[in-house]
Amino acid sequence: MAVDDANNIESGFMVLHSNRIESLRSLLVDWLRKHPLEPLENEVMLVQSNGIAQWLQLSLAKNPDADQPGCGIAAAMEITLPGRYHWQAYRSVLGNLPAQSPYDKDQLTWRIFRLLPDLLTEPTFAALKYFLADSSDGRKRFQLAGRLADLLDQYQVYRADWLSEWSAGDDQYTRRETWQAIPESESWQPALWRSIVNDIHGSASGVANDDKTIDALSSRAQIHQHFLNVCKQLAEQGNRPQGLPRRIVVFGLSSLPRQSLEVLSALSAFTQVLLFVHNPCQFYWGDIIDPVQAQRWFAKPFRRQAHKQQYQTSDLLSQDTQYLQSNPLLASWGKQGRDYIRLLDEHDERKHYESMFHENELSIDVFEPPEESTLLGQVQSDIYHLRSVTEAMTLAQSPHSEAGLSFHLAHGKQREVEVLQDQLLSWLEADPTLKPRDILVMVPDINEFAPHIQAVFAGIDHHDERYIPFSISDQGQRSQSLLMQAFEMLLNIAHSRLPVTDVLDLLDVPALRQAFGLSEEDIALLNQWIEGAGVRWGFNAEHRITHGFAAEYNPDTLTLNTWLFGLKRMLLGYASGSRESWQSVEPYTEVGGLGAASVGKLAHLISELEHLWQLFLQPAQVTTWVERIHQLMQTFFTVSDDADQAALNRIAKRLEQWQATSELAAFDDAIEVSIVHDHLQDLFEQRELSQRFLSGSLNFASLMPMRAIPFRRICLLGMNDADYPRQVTYSDFDLMRDDYRPGDRSRREDDRYLFLEAMLSAREHLYISWSAYSITDNAFCPPSVLVAQLRDYLTDTRGQRLLEAVTHSYPLQPFSARYFDLDSQLSTFAREWEPPEIASDAVHQPAQDESASAESSTQAQEPISIGLAELSQMMRNPAQEFFRQCLHVNFAKPDEEQSIDEPFSLSNLERWQVNQSILEQSIYRLAESATQSASTLNRMMDQIQASGTLPLPPFDREVKQQIAHTISHTLEQIHELLSRHSRRLSLTVSVQAEQGHIQLEDSIADVWAASDDTATAIRLVNTGSSIWAGKQGNKGKPKWHYIARHWPYHLACQLNGPVTTWLVSAESSSALLPLTPEQARQELQTLMMLYASNLQAPLVAEPATSCALIASCALIDGTATDAKKDAGTDAGSEKSTESLSTYDARIAYEGNAGNDRSFPAVQNSYALQRLWPDFDSLLAATTPYRAEEASGPATDILPVEDSLLYAHSQSLYRAMCEHWHHSRAQLNKAEVP
Repeated sequence: MAVDDANNIESGFMVLHSNRIESLRSLLVDWLRKHPLEPLENEVMLVQSNGIAQWLQLSLAKNPDADQPGCGIAAAMEITLPGRYHWQAYRSVLGNLPAQSPYDKDQLTWRIFRLLPDLLTEPTFAALKYFLADSSDGRKRFQLAGRLADLLDQYQVYRADWLSEWSAGDDQYTRRETWQAIPESESWQPALWRSIVNDIHGSASGVANDDKTIDALSSRAQIHQHFLNVCKQLAEQGNRPQGLPRRIVVFGLSSLPRQSLEVLSALSAFTQVLLFVHNPCQFYWGDIIDPVQAQRWFAKPFRRQAHKQQYQTSDLLSQDTQYLQSNPLLASWGKQGRDYIRLLDEHDERKHYESMFHENELSIDVFEPPEESTLLGQVQSDIYHLRSVTEAMTLAQSPHSEAGLSFHLAHGKQREVEVLQDQLLSWLEADPTLKPRDILVMVPDINEFAPHIQAVFAGIDHHDERYIPFSISDQGQRSQSLLMQAFEMLLNIAHSRLPVTDVLDLLDVPALRQAFGLSEEDIALLNQWIEGAGVRWGFNAEHRITHGFAAEYNPDTLTLNTWLFGLKRMLLGYASGSRESWQSVEPYTEVGGLGAASVGKLAHLISELEHLWQLFLQPAQVTTWVERIHQLMQTFFTVSDDADQAALNRIAKRLEQWQATSELAAFDDAIEVSIVHDHLQDLFEQRELSQRFLSGSLNFASLMPMRAIPFRRICLLGMNDADYPRQVTYSDFDLMRDDYRPGDRSRREDDRYLFLEAMLSAREHLYISWSAYSITDNAFCPPSVLVAQLRDYLTDTRGQRLLEAVTHSYPLQPFSARYFDLDSQLSTFAREWEPPEIASDAVHQPAQDESASAESSTQAQEPISIGLAELSQMMRNPAQEFFRQCLHVNFAKPDEEQSIDEPFSLSNLERWQVNQSILEQSIYRLAESATQSASTLNRMMDQIQASGTLPLPPFDREVKQQIAHTISHTLEQIHELLSRHSRRLSLTVSVQAEQGHIQLEDSIADVWAASDDTATAIRLVNTGSSIWAGKQGNKGKPKWHYIARHWPYHLACQLNGPVTTWLVSAESSSALLPLTPEQARQELQTLMMLYASNLQAPLVAEPATSCALIASCALIDGTATDAKKDAGTDAGSEKSTESLSTYDARIAYEGNAGNDRSFPAVQNSYALQRLWPDFDSLLAATTPYRAEEASGPATDILPVEDSLLYAHSQSLYRAMCEHWHHSRAQLNKAEVP
């Protein structure tokens, strides 16, 4: 072992074991403090993940006098991945190598992509030719090139001996440790490798595997072998290569390929190589599955640790017996670590360095038995002591404190995260010393859990005591940056239909908005205008043709619903300010005001997007693409914060990397934008060691190698059978599948060892969760096989009762009554789901505060000015108006997602809107000319078509026919009415309430009078749809909410003289006849006072229910007899137990399967659902806030005549009901004035 006299840094290959990462860290700190490097020397450290890198840096930076002492500073440290450092080592020793190997994966991808077209002409590559036969562009070829480059990259690391044979012309490989000829179906692989080698060397001849020919163009396998030979020669000569570090620290790697260990072993002749190995067991366990086979792999009798005394290695002992003498968890999960330890044994010579550590009062085996006071500690101890099931069963003891291990069964990812939040809050509340940074949560795929984590943890206000600061690691760049998402959309524009949603998503990106001078306020307005102008997708007709539209279509037709179409409508509407079309463009007149400038900015954005689309349709070389993308960044992004600037810097860095790689691969072909998009997205998703992991808060992360660093509590979510171990799809042409060697990478074996590491790294508690129940049928879903093995082990060694005690099941919803049952063991911190108290403090307060009462009285006397619209809304739904006016709560349904497709049909709502639009404009034209009904309809239909509302031809034909059929009858009725009433009136309404603090001020414009004043004036109302419920037409029940909506307007019209209100629909028409001005004024004043009362507390009334109650109580002669007939019941039915006076009202409010009412009142109103969810609570209401006191049949609680429902129904709707039935009777007698 050589000694560096400068500072006594002895070279050598030194392997240090411990079952605790903290012990390895302490050992590293002690060694670095006792053997420091020179001030300007860098410590070279090789790690496996950014998590362990950051944890190690923080540990080294701790003060020497801390509880867990460090070096006091963590500077001059070069932390990198083993694979990256190995090429540096090659360059340091061999000297004539480039910064990047021509056989790197990225360069191989572009080189293979370039070579494939020529290679496919050869018979050897028939299989690849067949695979690419259906490829219309280069995208599939590029994807294949990427997979082949990845495979060859793996071969270089794990099967370098194959490549050496292939380079020499021998098409053979090893299978089950035996050299065999390559199968004929895979003969293209050696041929491809030789073609790559020849291309790199620029000649058709092969490359001899001779050390003398090693140069910058040699393969990595050749360079590796030459490196080992040169290191051996230099060591024998006593010469040390320049540029090598004096010390290399390899910390916490759970596995290394044989090639990497060979590099480190070769460097140990000149450099001190320290390998800190996390070893879960104090005994040697490298052969616990098949020691006979292990001895064939490793003939040297050296073993790092001694065998356990009871453990036998006799060849006569069966494998089953050997398995029973070992720990089943370690045997099942530890294959990766077991192989790694066997590989280390080939290079480990402890006698050469053990004495050196002893001289420094340090040990090379720092094992520490786990504490067995918890169930988790006992399982860790079983692994540490290599206990079999029988031994563990014999030595098992009851946990002294909490179990430290728990299983949580939930319904889906969302519930898993919600349950976790409750558990974390419980832990933090119970243990003040526990901080969020002491907890790590890991999942198989963080991108799948991130939305659920955000929804649950970010939904708590930062000032709420339940808020837990958190961070999410390992997300892709696209998911963390809006700018990156926008950049990806722009890259994909050549294949995008450019729907409305995509443009609105782009406008949500601050950097893009700023580039085009738009603000957040502009976007809300533009959203309305874009929808109103009828924009759906596509730049213009040309763009639509590229997406499959027939070119023979009329260009004007193809332009409908495109961005060009919508922008023309908006700009014309702003410029002209009229409804008249110009050059077949129908103006959109809503654009105006100061916000109109944003339309010009939107037009600029669409213009730039169109230019980008046309540019990206043209294939180009990599250099040209880099220039285009730089121009894209300058045009579309103006950054104002560090995060966006960092995103742009990452893009620029990746572009520079791509251009350099393509030049090194001699790739100068023109490529399409789809290939550019795919390649850049792959580059952006590459993880770096600089990514932040330990942020000082609760951390969510993916399960990754050596990510399970020590935490007080570790939580594993998503441990489902299908999700973990993660599924791996091997390539059909991967020849390593049939030739496993120690050190080979296997994703499933990685995941097994990761699970073991996670369990061993939890110091106090391991929390395991999975989606154990289906959210659709509650069917049980099994956990991961690893979780099942752990549960089986606990059952075998500790018994079923203990397993049941640490297993917790949770209900489907977070608001389940089980959480609030006093006898339940479940609890939740989600207090928003707690059931409300029986009555609020405000209701049960015996006496209000005097100042509050005085304030309320003062507010009540303030003058209130209202219009007819407010009265109309109150009549239609008093409860909803109370919420809107007093509580400022809008129960409107959420906006539907904007359509991104051109219309092929019309929904019922769209059809109603079209009908209303045509009828409203037709009324005034018919009043001017009674002979224009047919031409008016056609003209209106053309305008609707030009606005982009109707489907494109030929789908518009049927829709137009349906609209014309529906409207024609309505127009006939309107035509007949307007033929006698052609003079339009505008009435002014002013009414003062009797108490003087409510004033009604409004005007009514849709009143028509006869030119000679010989006939009664009319108010014409187009209802759009029938005012009759069910299929009985005007012989059935009216839709009372329609009539209630127009009742205040009808009363107001009477103040200036008699006016008949005509409710016109396609099916039929009905009328409200005139009242005397005195009656009308009195009724209006009553409604105004009721409106004021509704501002204090909602009136207990609803039009359909109240009118049914009035009719059933026989307040109006001749209507009560319909109750039984409408209910469709007989004397023996439910009606025999239901009061006749409330049965129809109940049906109107709640509905009935046998009734023709499709939309019961309570189901159609969120306000009613909030106050009175059923008819019993409505009838029992004494105040609007005490409906929950009702129980049992309503008639047992309160007589109908004493209910607020009865009183308020009479006040609000009795006069309307009486007048409606009177008008109907007069109409039936044809006595209309």
